[in-house]
Amino acid sequence: MDTPTLVGTGFVILGAVVWIVCAIYAYRMAPTFGRSAALWGVLGIFLGPIALMILYVLPKKPALAGHGHKQTDPRADLYEKPHKK
Repeated sequence: MDTPTLVGTGFVILGAVVWIVCAIYAYRMAPTFGRSAALWGVLGIFLGPIALMILYVLPKKPALAGHGHKQTDPRADLYEKPHKK
């Protein structure tokens, strides 16, 4: 049993898992920064953690339509609305 090889293999597997998690996180967070999710997902696959760093450093654009985290109350129309005088 060659222990250094097993340890090295473990680090490669751990690195691959971290790389994939960074790609998924870049894909999910890109729309909140006003960026294309598909593009940042691909960049995340190729660049890994570097893509996340770039995503957070770039200036924020307005959030893309339909991808924001703003939640509205589905029962809002049932509430009484104040009348303007």
